[in-house]
Amino acid sequence: MLASLQVIVPLFLLIGLGYLARRMVLTSEGLIGLNQLVYFFALPAMLFDAARRQPIDKLVDLPYIGAFLLAVALVVLVTVLGSRWLLGRRQGEELVLHGLNAMFANYAYMGIPLISGVIGEAAYGPMLAIILTGNLLICGGQVIMEALRSDSLGWRAISGILQRSLLQSPLFLSLVGGILVAAWQLPMPSLVAGTLELLAPAAVPVALFCLGASLQWRETPIAKLELGWLLLMKLLIHPLLTYGVMVIFGITDPDRLLVAVLLTALPTGALVHVVAMRYQHYVRETAMVVMVSTLLSMVSVSLWIDLMI
Repeated sequence: MLASLQVIVPLFLLIGLGYLARRMVLTSEGLIGLNQLVYFFALPAMLFDAARRQPIDKLVDLPYIGAFLLAVALVVLVTVLGSRWLLGRRQGEELVLHGLNAMFANYAYMGIPLISGVIGEAAYGPMLAIILTGNLLICGGQVIMEALRSDSLGWRAISGILQRSLLQSPLFLSLVGGILVAAWQLPMPSLVAGTLELLAPAAVPVALFCLGASLQWRETPIAKLELGWLLLMKLLIHPLLTYGVMVIFGITDPDRLLVAVLLTALPTGALVHVVAMRYQHYVRETAMVVMVSTLLSMVSVSLWIDLMI
């Protein structure tokens, strides 16, 4: 436990510094600027640079991605059934957001620094594969929300979702660009490579700092049982199902298995809150799940590291 905390605690100290800074010296405009630096420049630079250096078979590992998707499908199924039977939830959009809260993790802002600190560059291939797939899942969630809100879901609506979720996402585009460079083994000009090497290291500390600055504790109408159910699914059941499915699929390489379990053990990602705000449904409840799961993840992720290593 002590060894895992030595890896986890510095990450949460950066989150804590961001939280304090927002309440002491960092203005709203300053936070927006830092978030834009991370989202549009630092993280894309890191993802592109990491992806272009990976063998293509590590980035497009179909059995690995298939096992990850099956675990996601199982956790969404269990979450929705539990929400219906245990909590009495029947509204379709609310059930979709329950599923997103349980299955989508903070892959970019917490996953990248965590995997970098625990395993290192050897784990970048499977990590990037899961991050890319996770972006597609968020897009799928929005398609379902659109379908629930309309009698028929046409290609125009779907293309609009794809454009907003993927084609306008610097994280998705940088990953795809890096994969294409790796697949075609394109040479990288020294000036571009040098710029990436300078910019990419800023991604991890600034992302964690911004995550802390963005956390807000607000009163919400979410019931304790409902909050506990979603936290249980996100922090315990999801990584547990992921581990089981990976083993059943014959994926027993320690690094790849650890990446999948740790990434799914992370707290709910802020993109779920973005989806909730876009559709103006379950907004404050999702904010509370993101906040509490982030706080609890210091303990839960440490326990998973101890169990897996």
